[in-house]
Amino acid sequence: MAKDSILKVEEPGIDLEIAEAFVAELDNYIIKDDLYRTVFVRTGEGEINLQMTGGDLLARLHRLQGEADALLADEQRRLATAQHEADRIIHSLKTRFHQRLQREMKTRLDSLRYYLDELDDDRQAAGSNFPFEMRNRQRIEEIVKQLGRDATGDLLTQLRQIDNRIRQVGKPSDFTWDARVRRVYPQERYWYLYMRP
Repeated sequence: MAKDSILKVEEPGIDLEIAEAFVAELDNYIIKDDLYRTVFVRTGEGEINLQMTGGDLLARLHRLQGEADALLADEQRRLATAQHEADRIIHSLKTRFHQRLQREMKTRLDSLRYYLDELDDDRQAAGSNFPFEMRNRQRIEEIVKQLGRDATGDLLTQLRQIDNRIRQVGKPSDFTWDARVRRVYPQERYWYLYMRP
């Protein structure tokens, strides 16, 4: 991991256990009205308490698909099952899920805007959090892919404004997250993961 990055990227096996737990909660998550759902996950490294969102699940599944060759054969089957079940649930509750994703996208855009304001005020202090803060931008990327034509013009306009600000404060850099997952995030699409303030 980059020396000043505080982003934790789970090993693929642990990430799979988390994704499976999130998929098991997905029906309830979509039906209820909370944007964040607390999920207790038993992993090979113990029990952890996480905040689940639709964007986080989409981001984990994207990363796992990109790292599928690092999984054992049984884990690959489990990933295929989790992906199939997530797709089934999302399809059956698509309108409600897309509404939730739009709420989440707005919240993540607001969070990024706040962070970029802090960065303008104190580049030194806020700059070290840049790799961590770009998680919001990467989750937004997965949300936009899922929403497709359902992404509202207002949210896409806000996203363009945030991207312009990221480009203004950033300069090209090496991949800022754990090098293990670099191939999952090609620079052309995930350009913000290849920048530093």
